[in-house]
Amino acid sequence: MTARHSWRNPRVLHVIVGHGLPTYFLNAVRSVRAAVPLDEILVIDNASPDEALRQELSRIGKADDRMQVVLRDVNDFHLNGKVGSLYAAYEVAIAYALERHYDLLHLVQADFQMLWWDGDVVAKSLELFEAHPNCVNIQTLLLSKDKLLANELAESTTPGVFKLRKYGLTDTGLYHLGRWETKGLRFDDDERVHAQRYLDDGMEVLCHPWPTDAPLPWPAAMRRGRQKGREVRTGKPFLLRPISPETIAGMKQPACRTWLEDVCIPWGWVCLTPMLVTTLDSVDYWALRYRDMKENGLSHLLPGLETRGVTWGQLVRSRPPFQHRPSITQLFFTVPARQVGRRLRSLPRPWYRSSRGSVGSPSQATHDVAVSPSAPPTRCFPASPPKDSQHVRRS
Repeated sequence: MTARHSWRNPRVLHVIVGHGLPTYFLNAVRSVRAAVPLDEILVIDNASPDEALRQELSRIGKADDRMQVVLRDVNDFHLNGKVGSLYAAYEVAIAYALERHYDLLHLVQADFQMLWWDGDVVAKSLELFEAHPNCVNIQTLLLSKDKLLANELAESTTPGVFKLRKYGLTDTGLYHLGRWETKGLRFDDDERVHAQRYLDDGMEVLCHPWPTDAPLPWPAAMRRGRQKGREVRTGKPFLLRPISPETIAGMKQPACRTWLEDVCIPWGWVCLTPMLVTTLDSVDYWALRYRDMKENGLSHLLPGLETRGVTWGQLVRSRPPFQHRPSITQLFFTVPARQVGRRLRSLPRPWYRSSRGSVGSPSQATHDVAVSPSAPPTRCFPASPPKDSQHVRRS
């Protein structure tokens, strides 16, 4: 840690980075300001295609003396089809923080909501950094219980504190800027690259025992500059219901681990739980449900419904399309059918799909199997009569 960084009164910069998805992005900005009314915030719009969103971000920044807004003009999806040049925007945030001598950087993505923050979060983070000299990044994200089923967490040397098995650096959470600068760290265009590189270097990512940030469950996302899925829109101040001081106090109790499903309450809408925090593109969610069933019983095979953010009267009186996530058709039919299609296409072609002969010709199929693909073509002749003397015509 360089001399300019001191833990006596650490300076924290909160950074929100996003591209498109205006409802999510503005929700994240409002939530951070509500959680830290006096802290400094940096908002980076990574070349959103929605000009109205960029104008609104600019307006919010001009009205807030402790907020700076950076509007980037380029988001190159050739670098990464999933997130574009997101990590270039992160490098802008790191450089901004280092130039202004911040001690810690708290990085929030635009599809997150900051539920709470206080001085205890920072103090606990400093303790963890002190106890783990190879840690530069502490996750402040609420994790789904499915992380345990997927075996993605391991116990750290600090009792009661998890670390990520497959990451030496992630793209969210709290960063020790002194160590970042001393070690010369940088983000790559693909998270998997820097995650593995720094893991191989012996670095570790800890999970804060009192997480503050909630990813929006079952989210829409931007892929190659196009929106995939629909944003949830409600008349509530935030997309997730704020948590109470009593809940925060409970999270800080010894030996208490808080999961995403415990405190993430959609406000004015409903969703399935356990919660998925990325796009629904594969059957991985169902694979976890099967594993959950094997470990905890048949009742865990099907997901439940998170309804704490609505009243039963709202559910009964509502008419489709009700604000719910995910799409039931996509979860139960489209995604499994797509997976079955992939499996079928990967199987060897059966004999009746052969290009030789007619469909349903066993004799032709036998011929096709017998002839090597590399052998030259063979001319076919009628079968000769048997050489039995009584069947041979004599002249």
